[in-house]
Amino acid sequence: MSQGRRIAQALAGTGLLLLTGFAPPGLRAPPPPAEPAKVGFSYLTAAQLKELWRLTENYALAEVFLRTCGSPPNIERRMRMAARDCVEPFALNRVAAFFRKKVTELAGKHTFVCESEQAKALVKSTREKIDRAVQEVRSMCRACFFC
Repeated sequence: MSQGRRIAQALAGTGLLLLTGFAPPGLRAPPPPAEPAKVGFSYLTAAQLKELWRLTENYALAEVFLRTCGSPPNIERRMRMAARDCVEPFALNRVAAFFRKKVTELAGKHTFVCESEQAKALVKSTREKIDRAVQEVRSMCRACFFC
């Protein structure tokens, strides 16, 4: 290989390095300011979206049950607070609208007996599951690497 060809390759390689950001420190553009990113529907697969809507409907039924039995869990408010720092507002609003729609639909379809010992135990276990779910969402948002 001739010396002229080696010099041309070295210059081309140096040019590529400069173009791709390996410039000397004084020549680099300052990095853009970091902005927190939030997840939305575009981050979910079709199966995950299907699971999201299924869970939302289940939480709506739990909300109706607990309200009827005098122990409203306020799922929507609590989940919004837990997820607001890592989920896009559009996604939160859409899920909340679906949740409220399902609560309205399910409230008229079901009658619950709340006085039995079995119902009281179910109220307690349902509230505990909701509390754990809210805490899990809160923890996941706090641990979010790109939020």
